[in-house]
Amino acid sequence: MKLLTCSNSCPRWDGGDLRPRSPGGLAPMLVSLLKENSGHWIFTAPPDVQTSGPVRLDGDVWLHPVDLAEDVRRQHYDTVSIRLFLGLLHYMHDTSVEPVFDDEMLEAWAAYEAVNQAYAKRLGELAENSADELILINDPHLMLVPSFVAAGIRPRRSRLTYFLGTPWCEPDYFCVLPGWMRTRILESLLECDVVGFHADRWADAFVRCCERFLPGARAEGRTVVHGGRATRVVASPFPVDVDVLERMRDEPATRRWEARLAEMAQGRRIMVRADRLDLWKNLPRGFAAYEALLRRRPELAEECWFAAVVTTPSRAAGRQVTYQELTESVVDRINRRFGRPGRDAATLVYPGTGGDSRNAVVAALGMSDAALVNSTYDGLNLFAKEAAFLLGDHASLLVSVNAGVYDQLKPYSIGVEPFELGQTSAAMESALNGTRAADAAGAAGRRALLRGESPARWLSAVFPD
Repeated sequence: MKLLTCSNSCPRWDGGDLRPRSPGGLAPMLVSLLKENSGHWIFTAPPDVQTSGPVRLDGDVWLHPVDLAEDVRRQHYDTVSIRLFLGLLHYMHDTSVEPVFDDEMLEAWAAYEAVNQAYAKRLGELAENSADELILINDPHLMLVPSFVAAGIRPRRSRLTYFLGTPWCEPDYFCVLPGWMRTRILESLLECDVVGFHADRWADAFVRCCERFLPGARAEGRTVVHGGRATRVVASPFPVDVDVLERMRDEPATRRWEARLAEMAQGRRIMVRADRLDLWKNLPRGFAAYEALLRRRPELAEECWFAAVVTTPSRAAGRQVTYQELTESVVDRINRRFGRPGRDAATLVYPGTGGDSRNAVVAALGMSDAALVNSTYDGLNLFAKEAAFLLGDHASLLVSVNAGVYDQLKPYSIGVEPFELGQTSAAMESALNGTRAADAAGAAGRRALLRGESPARWLSAVFPD
């Protein structure tokens, strides 16, 4: 078996060793799969990486960074992939004023098409077009690659799968896009043998969009038939690497973070969350719900500490900067009222760029009585799975009902309504009181669930026989 994969996510490589650039999600899994199976990885070269063509690593793994001019990167990545598509798929657009499909957006769309075509061209040059060849395309940045691949490899014997790590929105919200763009995206994805998502609800929403917006498309269960092709739609959540988590527990960086966090906690019970400062992670409402709890029970500020381990997006701008400022202002307001000098009631912990941000998360989870995920909408939320594995036997896990991981972890978590502060606040109170805490049997069940996952099993699910 040979794996060819395309993603916006990219790895690091040093001295022939392939390593993930980010601590969780797609990149670590692709690293594992390529090391096991060999193959090629095409990805957008980060601005700080100078490349001079393909890079061959140990194990017959080839890396193909795609260099983009800054204006093309801005149009493809910032304007279309992030602001338009991630805003759409996470229900983040203020539709009273955005998006606007003007000349600037159409120029950005042309750049998006060009980048997708460049990826597909590279894929076509690398593909052997054999029955044991798996082509895996990821990320909303590359939704047109399947159409270009299909046009360039005929007849196609390789198996082609597109996997989207975000949510997929319902048809009424998909109408934010103009008709020609909806058609272009859906027809491209249906060139694949399989389209995959993290959760059933995102898979079902995609099927409904195909039925509504593509004339002649029909759904036969989770298979969409259109234009003489049949595309299977599957739900298969990313696994969490529990062996890595167990190893990280004893790393020196984790021990350093444990000491630092213990000093900040000052003997109090800890509730933790860990997020990148993306708009849909819902940090301001999470802190506002905690503020409401402290207004009811101000004594908890002396007994408990709410810590958020946060990282910033690589290209934060506009709304993301405003969002970070709003989050920081809510935390500051909590501390002015309920904290005291040297003893915050709530803290934003910024690990920085030293490379040990995940150690900070592992340390915090091992020390915490509760973990919170209150995303507005989330494709999966890997932190929830890390928490399910690392939290103590009697610690509580609070998970947004709109996170893709919720269906998987529902038996082992407290559901959080992400827009309802009162319900979220009450769930926090129950968790910190221990009135709805897990028990040893439940903790064993959630860990067994996660131990049963692996990248190889995930790959089999998105490339079914």
